[in-house]
Amino acid sequence: MKKVHLRNLFLLVLVVSFMTLSCGFVIAPKAGLNIIATASQQTAGSTTFRIGVENTGSNTETLIFGSSQFFDIEVKDGGGRLVWKYSHDAYFLTVGWSIELAPGESSRVYEHVWNLTGNDQKPLPSGSYKATVYITNNPRDEGLSKVVSLTI
Repeated sequence: MKKVHLRNLFLLVLVVSFMTLSCGFVIAPKAGLNIIATASQQTAGSTTFRIGVENTGSNTETLIFGSSQFFDIEVKDGGGRLVWKYSHDAYFLTVGWSIELAPGESSRVYEHVWNLTGNDQKPLPSGSYKATVYITNNPRDEGLSKVVSLTI
């Protein structure tokens, strides 16, 4: 009977730990860490996002991740409706890893080319959009997000 309780307790701790990593709790920004996030239209049918992190502070900072995902992007139309999310229908490895950034150091800058279609795979109509780009470290640092304006 005691072994069953211990196993159940272990499973509960495991589930809560996974949920904590998955839910993306948000913490106050770490001093000196800044997101690098730009969007540039390369062709009439695509936009390229460049995403990274830089440490402009005086202390070494560490970002911890609970999956292979480094960033996410959410694009909303003029009415605030979510029309596209980078991680929509995506799968990421559940793996722990970290980035340590010394003062003045930048992370690798990732690029993602978006084909200007919504989550439904239909082309988005012309207009103004807002893209929120954020780093998916855990717990999530609220300072590592940036809103970028887009015109399609």
